Amino acid sequence: MDRKLNSTIKAVIFDMDGVLIDSEPLWRKAEIETFNELGFDFTDEMCRQTMGMRTKEVIEYWHNVLQWKNKSIDEVTQILLDKIHQSIQEEGVPMEGVHDIIDYFQKLGLPLAMASSSPYSLIDLVLEKLAIKHAFKVVESAEFLPYGKPHPQIFLNAAGKLNVNPHSCMVIEDSFHGMIAGKAANMFTVVIPEKEKFDTGKWCVADIKAHSLKDLLKISF
Repeated sequence: MDRKLNSTIKAVIFDMDGVLIDSEPLWRKAEIETFNELGFDFTDEMCRQTMGMRTKEVIEYWHNVLQWKNKSIDEVTQILLDKIHQSIQEEGVPMEGVHDIIDYFQKLGLPLAMASSSPYSLIDLVLEKLAIKHAFKVVESAEFLPYGKPHPQIFLNAAGKLNVNPHSCMVIEDSFHGMIAGKAANMFTVVIPEKEKFDTGKWCVADIKAHSLKDLLKISF
């Protein structure tokens, strides 16, 4: 996918889960365990329906569908967060090409931001575990925003703190909700779907669809 981008790209904004850290399988495992404990037969495909949403929004969505009564939404949200914290601490590994692409963008002089639907506590854990905290000028969570992805606010906030026009930002995502948020923010949007979903037509609105972060090393600015 060798290609040259318009030189108007002045900053890069990364999603976290599934882009920087290989955590999407860990999220699915934690969600399945959480909902199984509530008495439901939960599946991978059900997990993928809410991929990219904030944790509490995921729980609210499935509470509306499944209507359990024995635990509150806040209690189930915390159970899920506890599980994913432990899983990432024990099993989390970087996505292919993370350190290479960070080095590449830094050598180009592009400021980097990270904008994630995950809460700040999980973001801090991932940044420390991958030893990449130093790389990001701005770190944003949708945790306390009125709306999460696919609303573009988190990306617009990151661009504002970078002092870069949204039109001059590249956003790197792995989820449908994140991709839509990037496009809604009027940003150049790269999507790196899961291998099993790579050929799904829904990625067509992205500016680039890549197999991994290493593919982006072939882009010149």
